[in-house]
Amino acid sequence: MTVDDPHRVVPSRVTGSPSNRTPGDLLFHPVALAALVLVILNDRVLKVRYPSAFTGKLSDFVGLVYFPLFVVATLEALRWLLRRRPWQLGPRSVVAISVTVGLAFTLIKLWSPAAVFYRARLGVLLWPAYAVGDLLQGRGLPGIRVVGLVQDTTDLSALPALLLAVWVAKRVMVDSADHP
Repeated sequence: MTVDDPHRVVPSRVTGSPSNRTPGDLLFHPVALAALVLVILNDRVLKVRYPSAFTGKLSDFVGLVYFPLFVVATLEALRWLLRRRPWQLGPRSVVAISVTVGLAFTLIKLWSPAAVFYRARLGVLLWPAYAVGDLLQGRGLPGIRVVGLVQDTTDLSALPALLLAVWVAKRVMVDSADHP
């Protein structure tokens, strides 16, 4: 099935049938939503009130579940906005993104230059959120912040969480292709 408007239903790469997916739908899977809520709750409340090895590892695990799904959803949304056909990424793309996230996570945890780069770049990416918060609280625009990071090799134990991200993405892709 070929459609001139890329915003309309197109064949799924998974089964060849029409897909009911929408850009960003991976982020609405219950596992993705739970991971997002947990990472926010953990980073904003639990780490502050109950700092421990558990709260440190929890962020790593849920972050590695959520972040690959976020990257896939963002890329699909960009492809959709740019009117690319098909805009959906396939299962191989999800695996490739998850492997890339895992490699980056490993580098950040093991190699100091990668950690320094990560801390600075994440600070730049988070600046708009900090700016909005500060402006709403009546403060001026903040400077760029360097994000905190603990380089702990035991955090690499969270890498299997990437498999859950791949599973969620494949479930969403297959379920939407099977139910037109």
